Parts: sequence; C-alpha cells; structure tokens
Amino acid sequence: MSLLWFVLIIGVSVFVHELGHYLAARLQGVRVKAFSVGFGPVLLRRTLWGTEWRLSAIPLGGYADIEGLLPEERGRGYDRLPLLGKLLVLASGVLMNLLLALFLLAYLFHAQGVPEATGRAVVLEVVQNSPAERAGLKPKDVILAVDGKPLQRPQEVNRVKTPGPHTLTLLREGKEVTLSLVWEEGYKQLGVRYQPEVTYQRIGFGKALLLSASRAFAFLPQMVKALVGGLFSTLSGRESDVMGPVGLVAEVGRAAQEGVFRLLELTVAINLSLALFNLLPIPALDGGRILFLLLTRLLRLRPEQEAMAHYLGFLFLLLLILLVTLQDLRRLFGG
Repeated sequence: MSLLWFVLIIGVSVFVHELGHYLAARLQGVRVKAFSVGFGPVLLRRTLWGTEWRLSAIPLGGYADIEGLLPEERGRGYDRLPLLGKLLVLASGVLMNLLLALFLLAYLFHAQGVPEATGRAVVLEVVQNSPAERAGLKPKDVILAVDGKPLQRPQEVNRVKTPGPHTLTLLREGKEVTLSLVWEEGYKQLGVRYQPEVTYQRIGFGKALLLSASRAFAFLPQMVKALVGGLFSTLSGRESDVMGPVGLVAEVGRAAQEGVFRLLELTVAINLSLALFNLLPIPALDGGRILFLLLTRLLRLRPEQEAMAHYLGFLFLLLLILLVTLQDLRRLFGG
C-alpha cells in the first residue's frame, strides 16, 4: 500500500505541474505534442486536442513536449512567444504546485482545524525499567504539570531531573491523575519519549485559504534554506534531511497509517518542495530554463550551448537522485 500511495501522490503532483506548462502554452496558441505522467516505456496513450496523452512506466516525473521549446525547433511555437509569454510557460508548473499545496492546506485547516500547540506533553513511549516507568507513566498520558506548575513548553518535563521527590499531574483517559517520582543521583534519562500536545480549531474555507497562503509563504525561506543546505550536504557526502524515492515511500507508508489528514499534510510538503526544487537555477529544471532564457537575451548564447547545458544538468540530476537514494537506503537499513 505504501508504494501505491506514493505513486498516487507523486502522480497527482507531477500531473498538476505539467498541466501548468500545458495550459500556459495552449492558452497562447502553442501546440503541445505530448503530455506524459512518468518516464520510460509508455503504458497507455490517447490523442486528444492535438496532444498525445501518455502514462509511462517510471512514476518519478513527467513532461510536456511543447513545440518550439527544444533548440532544434527554433522559430516555431514557444520560440515565437514574447519574453513574458515564455516566462509564463516555464513558471506555470511551479505556480500550479504552489496552488495545489495552498488549497490542500486550506482544506486541512477547514476540515481538520488549525493546529495549535498547548505547551503540554503527550507521552509516546516509556522505556522499560526507567524512572518514568517506575513512576507509572504510560503511552498516551498527557503531562499537564510538574510539581504543581503547569507546563508552558513540553521540554519543561525535564524539571523533574533534580534530586528529590516530584509530582507529575497527568490527563489519562479523560481523568486527571497525579504520580510521584523520586529523582536520584545517578539517573541520566527520564526514559520517556514525548511530543507537544496539539489542538485543532476549525475555520471557514475562505479564512483557511488566506491563512494557508500566509503560513506557507512565511515558511518558504526556511524551506529554501533546508533544501539548498540538504542538497549541498548530500553532494559532499554528509547526512542530510533530503529524501529520495525510497525515503518518500517509507514516509508515505507511515503517513498512511496515521490517516488521510496526515497523507494530505505530506502531499502539501511534497508540492511545496517540488515547486522550490524546480525553481533552482540548475539546467534541465524550470529554474535553469528561466535562467538561460534571461542569459540568452544578455549574452546571445547559441542553441547548441543551451542544449549541452541542459544535457549536463540532466546528468547532474541523475547523480543527485542516486546519492539521495543511497542515503535513503542507509537510513532504511541502518547502514
């Protein structure tokens, strides 16, 4: 099931991205020869509206074959568009991924609610023979207070790590419970894994859409920093948080176990990441094509130079996928 969910999420994200390129081209009268979700051998094909629509075997990307986009098709279709028209074609894929992410996030805020941390700690796991287990803590307990003082942040659970007796006030199955814990010299860890307690406040869809836009754009600088830093770490052989296909399959599997809302959250993150990644100024990506479009105006680059740059960019992307996949496998098998 993990693989099926992965194929569905990636397929929808790629379709929406390529649909942006397709619509921007067709609205300007440019023919799109082929539209494919996936790479490699074509599994299904059908011609509609002058375009061959394809479903291909490798579900890790896709393409819209726009007339005039390749260097050897100079003077036709896309190549005859003004600068702003070309920019619209190249940027529309990214815009569509952003719009999909914003609408899905708005739906989450409307249907599930806006998440807000309470400051309290939800117990996820209790280590055997630990001080926490001996005190009587159990998974799903919500820690409300330590020594009668309510928690403002989950990390304040660590106030028990001072020698002497302590009390923990909990919420267990809807009832308030008080436990005693004596922290002794020589203890190192409390022996509990926890996360912040989150509550959800549902709001109207219009308000949710505005909130999703403000939160997404406020978070974009952190995502850019994390993406660029992660890619540099991967290329230099260091461990990073960047995930490839193998890591995403595993992450989708975990999300599927948590329910549809968690899958939608992951789809939002994937679409935001896909949009940002495609904007990077790497040849063969949308950002690289935009860069070359502007450079061609300034430096008058020859078509064969641009074609070679995009070919080298494609090889670089293959290398990057290989490195990220190896990193995923090390995580998966503990290597």
